[in-house]
Amino acid sequence: MTDQPVTAPALAWGAATHTGRVRTENEDSFVAEPMVFGVADGMGGHQAGEVASAIAASTLRDRLIGGAHSVDVAVATVVEANAAIFQGAHNNAGQRGMGTTLTAMVVLTDGGSQRRLALFNVGDSRTYLMRGGRLRRVTIDHSYVQELVSTGHITEYEARSHPRRNIVTRALGIEPNVRVDTWVLPFVQGDRYVLCSDGLVDEVDDLEIAELLVTNPGPQAAAEALVAAANEHGGRDNVTVVVVDVLEGDEVPHETADLEVDLAWDDADAPDRLIDAEAGAPAAAITATLPVVPAASAVTSRRGGFGLGTLLFGLALGVIAMLTVVLVLVVRHNANNEPSPTTTTVVTSTTVRTTTTSAAPSTVTTTPTVTNPPTITSAAATP
Repeated sequence: MTDQPVTAPALAWGAATHTGRVRTENEDSFVAEPMVFGVADGMGGHQAGEVASAIAASTLRDRLIGGAHSVDVAVATVVEANAAIFQGAHNNAGQRGMGTTLTAMVVLTDGGSQRRLALFNVGDSRTYLMRGGRLRRVTIDHSYVQELVSTGHITEYEARSHPRRNIVTRALGIEPNVRVDTWVLPFVQGDRYVLCSDGLVDEVDDLEIAELLVTNPGPQAAAEALVAAANEHGGRDNVTVVVVDVLEGDEVPHETADLEVDLAWDDADAPDRLIDAEAGAPAAAITATLPVVPAASAVTSRRGGFGLGTLLFGLALGVIAMLTVVLVLVVRHNANNEPSPTTTTVVTSTTVRTTTTSAAPSTVTTTPTVTNPPTITSAAATP
């Protein structure tokens, strides 16, 4: 594909894809049209993953070929693609468990004074932005290793070769509904966007990606150079890259200014599930058998031992049990040492009084027990 400058909007783009050096089939698909661009990375094996990614790409092309009036229109297109893939997987036994990631952007045609792009993402395919010589990642991977990176368990470098890097937490076609992350970005002259599958980022780090974008000024040359670099580093997966240059737009912000992005997505509290994106994985393993596990717990289970959290929890239970036993013994001891009431009987010549004394507070109660005075008889010996 060659560089294609257009008048409205003023964009130029290039795209390249390759099977890689290990895979035998290419399950990636891409869209590169004047108003819409995207990369989809299929999963589920031959005749499944490539079908899912093709459905996503064709839906974008058909619905957004002329741009989108709003972000909602773009999201509705992704939802439509998700439903088509989900239905196809259930209607065809050979495609059970198929799914795809999707990262894409579309030109908004809402008639506003400022031209803008709507970017949307599901899964671990990425969109980068090169502005003022700085490469920044716009999207956030929906993947297991990204959760480990975010919680500090592994580094970005380790994530690229992690044995479970194929596990994603969101994808199109796995469930009847899908959550979509979206952003809105202005047209800024000189911006360069890179949309890619994980076949690039698993092989080429961000520093090398930035260097290749600088040394290849044309978008088509840049896309081809990035794909070639992924294959040179091993090419373990299919790799697809779409590069889009903004030729006209707002002035470039100061190089030290942070990237201003309008986040238009609602991060719902519903947990994501783990999805095995490895080519040829059984449908059951993709859709149901991998539970969502917090990153810390997952690391502990892989090591096969007890983590720090488990140890602290056990110690806390032990302390609570010990305190409970001590409290019971103290209560019993106090009950045994409480003095018993004493009873004193005083006999006088007229009445019998019973006095009851308690330990504390002292209370004296006098109760007559005889109504008639007793008779005292003296017996004397008879001489």
